[in-house]
Amino acid sequence: MLNTLQVLLGTTAHDVSMPPGINEMSRINTAQLRWLFLGPVMLIIFIMIATLIGAAYDHAQDEINQEMQRLKTSSNEIYQDNLEHLTGMLAGITETMAVNDVLRKALLKKDRAALSKFAAPIFTTLQDKHHITHLYVIGADRMVLLRAHNPAFFGDVINRFTLLDAQRKKSASHGVELGTLGILALRYVSPLYQDEAKQHLIGFVELGVDTNHLLKDVQRSLGIQMYEFLTKDMLNREMWRRELAEPTNSLEWDRFSDVVPSPEALRFLSPEMSAVISKGVYPSPENLLKFSLSEREFRALSFPTLDVQEHKAGSVVMLVDVTTNVEAARKTLYLGLTLGLAGCSLLFALFWLLTGRVGLLIEQHQDVLHRMATHDGLTNLYNHIAFYSMLENEVARSQRSNAPVSLLMLDIDHFKGVNDKFGHIAGDTILREFGKIIKQLSRSIDKVCRYGGEEIAVILPETNSAGAKIIGERMRTTIEGHLFKLDDGRVVSITVSIGVASISEHAVSAHQLVDVTDQALYKAKELGRNQVQLFNF
Repeated sequence: MLNTLQVLLGTTAHDVSMPPGINEMSRINTAQLRWLFLGPVMLIIFIMIATLIGAAYDHAQDEINQEMQRLKTSSNEIYQDNLEHLTGMLAGITETMAVNDVLRKALLKKDRAALSKFAAPIFTTLQDKHHITHLYVIGADRMVLLRAHNPAFFGDVINRFTLLDAQRKKSASHGVELGTLGILALRYVSPLYQDEAKQHLIGFVELGVDTNHLLKDVQRSLGIQMYEFLTKDMLNREMWRRELAEPTNSLEWDRFSDVVPSPEALRFLSPEMSAVISKGVYPSPENLLKFSLSEREFRALSFPTLDVQEHKAGSVVMLVDVTTNVEAARKTLYLGLTLGLAGCSLLFALFWLLTGRVGLLIEQHQDVLHRMATHDGLTNLYNHIAFYSMLENEVARSQRSNAPVSLLMLDIDHFKGVNDKFGHIAGDTILREFGKIIKQLSRSIDKVCRYGGEEIAVILPETNSAGAKIIGERMRTTIEGHLFKLDDGRVVSITVSIGVASISEHAVSAHQLVDVTDQALYKAKELGRNQVQLFNF
């Protein structure tokens, strides 16, 4: 659209930087205008329709993503609330067990039979009523004397953080941890002592709840599917395989690079989760995994599960049926597309009529607009805006070709006194003639601009600082010897101070060149005015 506007004005960005005589005005008629204007309009209409489709699609996706994020936040909150609730319940149970004389005596003697007789009925009750999945009785040497949930497996030494922490603190410790058999559980460990001073450790009682149980509570609350995956680096492959319901499930170990489905997750896989696993692409916390199954649309998202030491023990994959959301988005998309096409068609017809009228005005005024945009109304020199455009172009050309370019900044000495003595109309007369003289003394390749007030800037291509100073001196002496005639017949003499600087010698950019040239100008004024000063570092 910028290029079109520039054509309508009869100029381009390149034209602005060209001196008078080189720029030829581009004449256009109404027919050309319609092609120039309606061509981009047709393109804009196409872009509007495509943008509308994209915006509607993105909006639908954003809504789905936001819903997934809300579900993710809610599931985390419910999960954490359940952890706190279960921790309190486990604390009460272990404290009750810890003071039981039968348990303490059997633990002190390391009598497995007595421990099993005591713990088995308790574990069955806890499992049925409170969904507790683990009950350990552990000796003071951290060797497992009894797993009530798996009596056949004992005699191993446990070095989990919660147990070591309980031994170190001599008080209960709890947190989510991954067990030897590849089960992530909330664990509550209480140390048992013979004496109140806690000098003689008898052993430990540990209760645990499989985190899959917590996920089931979240699923029931939110109506979504959730599956637990474990970090491979924290697992023993053989131990993980021992817990699988089917030997063929062991093939899932190699499905993903860093995670593996928990044994519990593999026992209750839904068709949707099987589809996710079969893809071999694990959904990340940042990106949704999209897939369809049986004409239903689903999204999958994961979030990490941290253990008590803030290590990533695994992650939870959420599966959400978004079929209703997708269908609603499609309806919105079709409606928006229809309205967009209708609106764009009306705009096209309106612009077709307007371009005829606008074309006539542009044909009449393009020369005037161009002149007003690039020239100073008083001196007929290039204006401040055109100056910077031309200077940027010249500096860029100089840097490409290593050709020098210099800048002169001319300022009339004591011009305020001239205005005060002879009036501002006289001052304008002097400024016009001053600009005309500088223009006459400049070469055809030079660009003479009114920088502001009584300041004139001259861009000197192909000119180093030495040559620029010679040109500046010629201008200074000419102005000094010239008599300016006012409208009332009076004659005025003026002098100018001139600053000189060059690209590569004194500056590396257009703005820096203006700055150092301005400094040289002020130096000329400080040293008495009516002189040419080359910038010195």
